[in-house]
Amino acid sequence: MIPALASLFALAGCVSTKTYLAGSGSDGSSGPSSSDRGEVRGNYSRLTLAIFPSERTLSGMRSRPSNFSGGIFYQPEIWYTNMQTSLANYFKGVVKVRSLEDARTVGADLIAVVDCAGNITAMTNRLTLELGASFTTPDGAPIASIFATNRSKGSIFYANNAAYAEEAQNNFNKELLYSRKLSAFAQNYRRPAAVPVAAVSRAEPAGVPASDIDRPAYHLASRPNDYALVVGVGKYSALPEAQYAERDVEAVREHLVALGLPQRNIIQLSGSKATRGALQGYLEEWLPKNVKADSTVFFYYSGHGAPDAKTGQAFLVPWDGNAAFLQSTAYPLKQLYGSLGKLRAKSVIVALDSCFSGAGGRSVLAQGARPLVTQVEEGAGSQDRVTVFAAASTDEITGTLAEQGHGAFTYYFLKGLGGEAKNGAGLVTAKSLFDYLSPNVQDEAHRQNREQTPKFIGAKPDQILADFK
Repeated sequence: MIPALASLFALAGCVSTKTYLAGSGSDGSSGPSSSDRGEVRGNYSRLTLAIFPSERTLSGMRSRPSNFSGGIFYQPEIWYTNMQTSLANYFKGVVKVRSLEDARTVGADLIAVVDCAGNITAMTNRLTLELGASFTTPDGAPIASIFATNRSKGSIFYANNAAYAEEAQNNFNKELLYSRKLSAFAQNYRRPAAVPVAAVSRAEPAGVPASDIDRPAYHLASRPNDYALVVGVGKYSALPEAQYAERDVEAVREHLVALGLPQRNIIQLSGSKATRGALQGYLEEWLPKNVKADSTVFFYYSGHGAPDAKTGQAFLVPWDGNAAFLQSTAYPLKQLYGSLGKLRAKSVIVALDSCFSGAGGRSVLAQGARPLVTQVEEGAGSQDRVTVFAAASTDEITGTLAEQGHGAFTYYFLKGLGGEAKNGAGLVTAKSLFDYLSPNVQDEAHRQNREQTPKFIGAKPDQILADFK
């Protein structure tokens, strides 16, 4: 195998096998051959795949040979995009992410490091194109390494470059389809059952009870064009804990799947995965690239909010946020509404189980600053397709339900979404959901001798969120 590619797969913890250059296949064809190749065509249509580029691919994208040396024909960006398109033909869905850490957050059945590179021979200007993918389970167990190469028949200045690149891709596709190891994995794969709540609640103390919202008892029709970004931060890098926040986001994800959203369309950022960079990347890059004109987009956040002591501007505080440096470490709520409002989606639903007063609960404030009323609604009203459910009014704090192990707002939000808020027509609308959750949350707050008044901001109160007819 080509040394650089072997090193890549070794670093990925995957099995490496021998590569043959074009024209050296065991059957005398121009395609590659490998010891992993079998006789039975694999079926991967049940599997979702997350892919990200190898370091060598990224390096090729950043720096390429000069045009004089053939650099105009050195196109790793196109090769990588073609690999994604090709893989999408064989898998249930393919999600393109930036790194292994990101890949582990999207809920895919397996992960692939994709390697696309070429070597231009100095004297002959012939290009050898190498395509490879190293497949692992989300927890890093190796499955298979699949690869192919193809070499231009002559100088790239005269060769049909599109043809040899296409041939290299076809060679890879053949190896993919007939990989014994990947086929065996696909045939035997069973999606793991949901992890028990106690096991996923990293931010919670032992003994937290299971809640009746943790496992939805319904499953509605598929919504293949709807997307969600759900964020929950319990334990922060340098801030007090937001109790039950990571249990909240797990439950929200389960309900979105029950509503019919595909697993691959839901991005979950929990705990240390919920950095400012990840939040911004998925909001401002991933969603715009994937959302369609008929999509409904869900954004959910459970964790700390914070007010800027000088301006009153509200911020979502990610895992690596610092209350003393909100402008550079947190994500402005106004920017959130703006980013979501720019999407070409049909509608956007926002649910925030956080507070922004700085007075306690799921809210933090820089040392020495005083609690204040902040502008939670600023920017939301100007977005005619964005509907916002906020856990509390601007001068209040959010509370939790210890017996359920969830935030009070999230608990009743999911109870309502799951059918408790349906109207006489069997529909859960934005208005019927708010009319259900608001009095219940207020009643629970009064029992705890405090005030918590959820807020509803949006121009589409009759929007249908769930259809139980």
